[in-house]
Amino acid sequence: MKKKKLLIIGGVVFILAIIVIVALLKKGSSTEEVVTQEPEKRRLSEPVNVIPVMERAYVSILPIIDGKHLNISINHLNKEATSVEYELEYQSGTMLQGAMGEIDLTSFPATEEIFLGSCSAGGACTYHTDISGGNLLLTFAGTENYALKTNWRYIDNSTRSTEVASWDAKFQLESQSLASIRYMIVFNSPGIPEGYEELTDDFELVSDIYSFSTSSTVQGEGEVSIRLIEDVDSAKIVGYNGSEWVKFDTTIEDKVAKAKVELMELYTVIR
Repeated sequence: MKKKKLLIIGGVVFILAIIVIVALLKKGSSTEEVVTQEPEKRRLSEPVNVIPVMERAYVSILPIIDGKHLNISINHLNKEATSVEYELEYQSGTMLQGAMGEIDLTSFPATEEIFLGSCSAGGACTYHTDISGGNLLLTFAGTENYALKTNWRYIDNSTRSTEVASWDAKFQLESQSLASIRYMIVFNSPGIPEGYEELTDDFELVSDIYSFSTSSTVQGEGEVSIRLIEDVDSAKIVGYNGSEWVKFDTTIEDKVAKAKVELMELYTVIR
């Protein structure tokens, strides 16, 4: 009986010894995986719209014909920068949606395509509808960082309207040619294109700057009205067609400038 008991104890000790040896061998043969997490890039934060208008970038927002995307385009810099972070906010029905990212500014125009929707991890995408527009915040990085923020209005012209207006309603454009355009954007551009020196030797902006873009090419004439930021007796609506500036005969009444114009990508008022 005693001999049997000793055999059982010996067997248990032997099994435990095997378990310990196997565990040690397994531990020695495994490689510990070390997971390192890249530190999150700190997003720039600067006071907005501090620099003078004439030093600000000329920016446009362009709708794409599919109605599911748009382009943010940095067309020209009047103040040096190497990159720009963007935060695009827009209203989709009763929901506030948005997109953010960074654009490299090594060549111009520097353009980023924005998807107006959201996608799940599995790849299923939902398109946002009933989009009316919102705000665009641009934070430029360079020797001296600076930030610009303005608003934009998105128009889905399914009703074939011949009139469009800015988000703040201070810019209005009427033209029969607009009836054939499905998507349009009126954007309060923070700055103006290069070549403005050809307007006059010395001028002053007396209105905001409005960029007008469409999902397909549009030509023709229309009537523009722009609310002035100050009461003046004499001023002119000017437009930029992508290569040169044009002045239009203008009337002013109750701080509103009006003119018959050619359809162009940008309008403002000078004196």
